[in-house]
Amino acid sequence: MTASSIWCKLAVLVAGVLALPGCPEPLPKTRVALGQLVREHNANARRAPRLWARAKIKFTMANPDGGLPTTWGSVSPLATPNGLVLLAKGDRPGPDDFVLIGRETAAMELFRVGISRDEGAYYFWYNLGDEAAAYWGHTDLAGAPGLRMLAMNPQDLLTALGISDLPADPTDLPAVVLQMDRTPPGPYAYVLQHIDHQPVTGQILLQREIHIRWSDTQARRPFLMRFFDADGECIMTADLADYQTFPSADDDEPPVVMPTNIRITWPISGAGIHLVLSEMTVDDKWDRAACRFRDHLPPSMTDDRIIQVDRHLIPEETDEQ
Repeated sequence: MTASSIWCKLAVLVAGVLALPGCPEPLPKTRVALGQLVREHNANARRAPRLWARAKIKFTMANPDGGLPTTWGSVSPLATPNGLVLLAKGDRPGPDDFVLIGRETAAMELFRVGISRDEGAYYFWYNLGDEAAAYWGHTDLAGAPGLRMLAMNPQDLLTALGISDLPADPTDLPAVVLQMDRTPPGPYAYVLQHIDHQPVTGQILLQREIHIRWSDTQARRPFLMRFFDADGECIMTADLADYQTFPSADDDEPPVVMPTNIRITWPISGAGIHLVLSEMTVDDKWDRAACRFRDHLPPSMTDDRIIQVDRHLIPEETDEQ
């Protein structure tokens, strides 16, 4: 046996060992700079100024008494979509119009979580028979100290879609900074840490981390996001998978690339939501008014069930906008 054939056999053996479950991935040999990561992400995000998509939704709520969790919906291949995702970005700085709608039937909505640019509000409401409540706050105060947590934070959900712009100016806030994750067995990652001032206090905080695959062979796409509270505790994670493409707003531009399998968990409460998206389009086929808060509350949502989460920060206001 020649020396070259021995080395070939060893190479095959080593490759087989590395492919076994639990074996670390080889550390990538190349890497790109933060600026290129941001430009690539934002170029894709800007090709989707709007979004309409059907969603299969499975929502899991932990049992506070320690019993079995409560689940609603299904993401089974045999299930039919039971929700909609609507997004329309603004043409100037500020919040985007966004809503995730969960439905029992086409005529019966069970919950909405969203952001209304026109109202300057973010919100979450649910209507489950005798159990119903609505929570809302001002978008410019989101993340301020002392806020009561919404069961689902609309801005975090919007970010988890993977088509929101990242801050591009590294000399001003908000900004992203880069950290490399070389922890075996991988996946290795570019970790973009999003920092900004906290409303009211002005304190600079880490708000979220976006983990983008670092690989010599696989596409640079976000696969994990982690969201933090003011104390630095992880309050939500999002796992992103099954990327698909669909036509962008400009026929001369490449298609939009977007995750269609999104698993969100709230580690503290044990709650979670699983989204499987389909039929994504940027076509202008819906009105921004669909994202408004009070216009779409169920008739049974009485004033005593509508809770303003930042009322303590604006004592002169009432729950009415």
